[in-house]
Amino acid sequence: MTPYDLVPYGGWSYAFTHPDVLATVARLRGIPSPPIENCRVLEIGCAAGYNLIPMALSLPNARFVGIDYAARQIDEGCAISAQLGVKNVELHHLDLAAWDGSLGQFDYVIAHGIYSWVAEPLRAALLSICQTALTPNGVAYISYNTYPGWHMMEAMRRMMLYHIRGIDEPGQRATAAKELIGFLVKATGAASYRLSSYPSAYEHLLNGYFHGVLNLPDRADSLFLHDELEAVNDPCYFHEFLAHAAQHGLAYVADAEFSQGLPTSLPAEVAANLNAMAQPDGDVGQYLDFVVNRTFRRSLLCRAEVTPSPAIDLAVLDTLYFAARASGLLAPGTDPEAASVEFVAGDGAKLTTDHPVTIVAFTHLKSIWPRRASLAEAQEMAYVQLMETNPHLRAELYAALTGTDAERQAEDRRLLAANLLNAYCTSGELVSLHTQPGAFTTAIGPRPLASSWARWEAAKRTTVTDLRLRRVALTPRCRYLLPLLDGSRDADALRQVIEADETEAALIWRTPPSSPPDGPQIELPLPGLAEQIADTLEQIASSALLWE
Repeated sequence: MTPYDLVPYGGWSYAFTHPDVLATVARLRGIPSPPIENCRVLEIGCAAGYNLIPMALSLPNARFVGIDYAARQIDEGCAISAQLGVKNVELHHLDLAAWDGSLGQFDYVIAHGIYSWVAEPLRAALLSICQTALTPNGVAYISYNTYPGWHMMEAMRRMMLYHIRGIDEPGQRATAAKELIGFLVKATGAASYRLSSYPSAYEHLLNGYFHGVLNLPDRADSLFLHDELEAVNDPCYFHEFLAHAAQHGLAYVADAEFSQGLPTSLPAEVAANLNAMAQPDGDVGQYLDFVVNRTFRRSLLCRAEVTPSPAIDLAVLDTLYFAARASGLLAPGTDPEAASVEFVAGDGAKLTTDHPVTIVAFTHLKSIWPRRASLAEAQEMAYVQLMETNPHLRAELYAALTGTDAERQAEDRRLLAANLLNAYCTSGELVSLHTQPGAFTTAIGPRPLASSWARWEAAKRTTVTDLRLRRVALTPRCRYLLPLLDGSRDADALRQVIEADETEAALIWRTPPSSPPDGPQIELPLPGLAEQIADTLEQIASSALLWE
């Protein structure tokens, strides 16, 4: 029995593994990636399918195959697929070393959390599978731990492994390891000691990851055991990974989190010095890892005979869709008639522009979030809104909008594309790029239909996977309502369900929203219940949880 049979890995989805992300990055690098609508996807180390199944539901005409060497997790995944009626997923109990190619070739191969956690023969087998299983223009995703950032992590890992050396039971191992971290945090924080701050930084990182990023406190021990305390955990430097990939006929495309592979977020002087220091063969990425003390990468690979382009052709942006929710702020002291606007993302990334079409396009994208718009739509909506707010520009903007002034239209398109690309290369939180408009809708139909995967998850946890493969934290009322959105109920039927519900779960509808959970209870029907249902549906729709 494998360690993953004894303690199943805490299943979840990983947005950067979605074929849409892989295809988008490939296109930016000049690779004509296969259309994702009917692609074939292989996930190596699929566990119970928590990543693969929601992907399959969002791309019903694509085919998804998962393999894992933990039979218990494959059985669980097959049961879930059957329960949800997912027809385009196959899960196989299979060891990497037993791969014989009989499952065919794939447009996209995913290996999240495998490379650093298996011994060298299996790492080589993983890369070999990627090379032989990829279609000619296919793309593989491989995540792995990296130095130099993992030197600190590795020190903590070795201390914990020493401390738990005589403990076999998984739960006790996790508890004892965390006790050591707590002890070291207190010891190194004492005023009388001049010791390392590593334990405190490590504890902060773990809390942020398991309880913040993943929001999975109930599965934290499982993730902690497999991610931090697994028998094998071998980080590597970025250049070592690239060399290993090259040995197996694979070439580097970019990182799935595209901006992290570029020095664009660094101060200009630092970026210039970094580029000057890098060798002609292009090891900017390695020096960038030195600067940011990188601990983890999500690298995309293609077959060696495919040559990714180092430069991005702006024309490719005409084939993509854009989403953004950055807030725009007027730069201090600027003339409102010739304003320079600074757009700020949730992660602090910024883009400043004085191009009116870009400013209004960003504002439009935020207003329709999480919907996506093509470059043509963003430009058109910018023209329409500018004509409304700037009557003195109406004639020239109308000429550009209708194509009469083709030169103005083309120049605005070029500047808009360049600004959107610059934002994306700075941070995916400023702008995200996609190959398709998405399978979700923000419009609430007569009988709303939510993702069946999200409905299934909502019964088990407070955070679910949306139709973009991203995690969404649910309010109590969203969590109550989501499982009911199977396409059979209108707003009135939802109200009747709530009014007839005498269980404790329905108390959230009897408590005024501004009151604490144990606040005053009101007899149903609660005044404004229909409005509360409407508001809750709006929250669900704006979280990309409803089907188109």
